[in-house]
Amino acid sequence: MASPIASVYAKLLDREYQREIFGDLPGFVRKGLGYIARCPFHGDVMPTMVIYGERPEYFCFACSTRGDWIRYLTEGRGKTFHEALAVLERAAGCETSGYTEDQWEHELSRCQTLETSMSTYVATLWSKPGEDVLHYLYDRGYATGEVKGMALGCFPGQDETLKELLVDDPGGPGVVIPYRDGSGRLMGLMFRDIGSRGPESYAPLTTLEGLTDVPFLLYRSRGQHDVILVEGLLDSLLLDQLRLKPVMGIGAGGLSEGMLRTATDSGSRHFILALGNGDRRRSHTISAIKLAIDAGLAVSVLPIPPRYKDIDEFIRQTCLDHYRALLKKAIPGREWLAAYA
Repeated sequence: MASPIASVYAKLLDREYQREIFGDLPGFVRKGLGYIARCPFHGDVMPTMVIYGERPEYFCFACSTRGDWIRYLTEGRGKTFHEALAVLERAAGCETSGYTEDQWEHELSRCQTLETSMSTYVATLWSKPGEDVLHYLYDRGYATGEVKGMALGCFPGQDETLKELLVDDPGGPGVVIPYRDGSGRLMGLMFRDIGSRGPESYAPLTTLEGLTDVPFLLYRSRGQHDVILVEGLLDSLLLDQLRLKPVMGIGAGGLSEGMLRTATDSGSRHFILALGNGDRRRSHTISAIKLAIDAGLAVSVLPIPPRYKDIDEFIRQTCLDHYRALLKKAIPGREWLAAYA
């Protein structure tokens, strides 16, 4: 089940609520996808604080102060946890139903630890120990810019810091994929074994608490009416880099009622299924269509040619123009069921 504070943060991020919280800081100005300002926690005239645009967090490059918006309101504005939470709830127009300070501290600590872990894995990917994993990504047809844009990392194998970094040893080596909640907070890591294929090549590198009902890349597609649903996480990241249409990943288990509810709560109303070919994917497509129809939602299917197992393979073996053309051929769900189910 998704964390209740994630819904509050997501609503406020969509309204650029950073302006309300941090807007009175000296030097506050938009920079790229986020903002910068002078850090209030140390004496410096330079704008060393980064206020992120896609997630409810900040970080100072000078004094290393970091946290989320509740942390800023408590440490920077002198509010208690409950006062800070109430400010955010009122602004978002929703409540967190008994969300406690212990829950918040646990989630914040976990998020910060995983961000540290992910930074290590990203650095490893672009160093000598990550060569095999990087070559694997290049062999899949990804360009350097796409790999960097996906924010992928490399797990090279057994490491003494595994327990400290909250991860299990998957046997390695493989690709590390960050899994963020609906507000963009990093709450889990996935592992893609470069030595195997199919659904079994993916495994959680950490526990996925709070992410069971959260589609992959939900935070990138909030508020979008039309969303493509794909199976693989790397498939999702590729389509996200192409930026032709918002995308979410649902994993090899198919679309669940919880994921569908979370996606609709974030504003999506039309789901374009691109789960791929084969008996298993066909079965998941049928189930997803029926779920969406029962929920009163629009649903359609991308007719990926049978010789390609999934949308990732289709794009990598054809070209972007073919993908654009495919998007125009989406078949309404009821018609697809009548023709192919």
